[in-house]
Amino acid sequence: KKELQHGRVEEAQELYEQAIRIDPHDGRAYLGLSRCAERRRDFTLARECLKVGITHSATPEKDSVLADRGANPFLLQALGVLEEKMGHLSEAEALYISAAKSRPWHAAAWVALAQLRTRKLGQSADAGRVLFQAAERELRKAGQKPSSHVYTAWAALENKKAHDVRRARELFQAALKVDKKCSAAFLQLGVMEADNENWDEAQSCFDSVLKFDQRNSRVLQAYALMETKRPDGDSRKAIGLFERALKANSRDAGVLQAYALYVAKLGDVDAARDLFKRATEVNKRHSPVWQAWGVLEMREENPEVARSIFQQGIWACAQLAGGQSGGYSCARLWQAWGLLESEQGDHSAARRCFSRALDADSRNVATVTAWSIMEEALGNIADARAILERALKQFAPGSEAKQALWMTYEKMEQRLGNTKEAQRIYQRSMRETLEKAEVRGSADTSRPNIVEKTPVADELTLSEAEVEVVRWDGGSSSLGGGGEVWINDRAVESKLPATARKQPRASNRQNKFKS
Repeated sequence: KKELQHGRVEEAQELYEQAIRIDPHDGRAYLGLSRCAERRRDFTLARECLKVGITHSATPEKDSVLADRGANPFLLQALGVLEEKMGHLSEAEALYISAAKSRPWHAAAWVALAQLRTRKLGQSADAGRVLFQAAERELRKAGQKPSSHVYTAWAALENKKAHDVRRARELFQAALKVDKKCSAAFLQLGVMEADNENWDEAQSCFDSVLKFDQRNSRVLQAYALMETKRPDGDSRKAIGLFERALKANSRDAGVLQAYALYVAKLGDVDAARDLFKRATEVNKRHSPVWQAWGVLEMREENPEVARSIFQQGIWACAQLAGGQSGGYSCARLWQAWGLLESEQGDHSAARRCFSRALDADSRNVATVTAWSIMEEALGNIADARAILERALKQFAPGSEAKQALWMTYEKMEQRLGNTKEAQRIYQRSMRETLEKAEVRGSADTSRPNIVEKTPVADELTLSEAEVEVVRWDGGSSSLGGGGEVWINDRAVESKLPATARKQPRASNRQNKFKS
């Protein structure tokens, strides 16, 4: 394991193979071989290593309560994570379910299943909440202590999807009661407090982590971002925190991206370009960096440079199982490229880019919104409606993404002066929500139905779990004002502000594209 952590993959592989020869039933060795294969981007071999491990590994625990009821849950979950990365969401969901069935008190399996369903399969907060409650119950039944991991993930759901800050704060505190040094709970609680402008509470959370983990680059990054948006924030302090984060981990592309966005906000575009370049060198597969850099060049009116950056990013981030579109990681790049072509008046090229984005991620709401608005601006109303109708079928009733699409659809009809049609769309959305509430009310929710699956498109590809932990009001920044920035597992992403974009040449409508 230490050899792998230091990048010595060959040495690590030899040691794991030796461990299998000593004890072929130890699942940890198969997991290690799988990670070695992942480092080489050989996902097929990684999958085979895990499958062999699942077949051969055994659990020594014989107690009637704690004994596993199936295959090794750790390997099942690891295989599920791998299938997520390869874009096979149905397979990943089935594996997480199998892991939870094999060991009902395996907290990580419940968390992975809840996050997959609520973040990637478009299900509502209720779907995730039921799974977290099941994890809490199963841990208690097995006589295990509560899991800070469960409470932290649950709190993130309540905060970002249910928008219940009070409940989220209670769950973060529950996680810290279980583990007083839970960095993830302190980090997300601090960012939530910063979102609500509770600056002192947020700073207290960040300082608490840095007392026992001074080299936590993620916390230092969030701390720096908080300094950039608080009214009495100190730009020198923010820059100092960014530098500390890079000193702790010089190869953290997320920190470099956040730093670049901040110096661009301060007006030093050349320094921002240098930081973006460094970020792509330390981690060329970090798609948010390529996207943010391309958007910066769009703002600076360098369309050819932006095209080149988006293309390089797609080549670098393409997944082996991603097809021609490159997979989930490339969806954001295709969408941003589509916005660029729309601004430049090449609407045929924009359509090709938007189509590729949806091929890579059929649930990309930003792409659907941007494409429908472009078609509306060009007078292709039937096409805009078809895009929205097709996208609505991809999401579960009552989910946040589907509600956003209903709102986009309704507002489009209002802009077109179709009042009756806008009312009909509103009634459709309300009827769907009420029907979902009636079904939920009549169902027996005493135990979660983890076996029920959600149909997903085969081509949909998945990245690592996304946790929105901070928003940054762009204000009158050099990025155009009104923009937003957020962290996605150390990656800071940017929504392109409306003021930083040109209008399509065929229409004078004001577009609000996201990127």
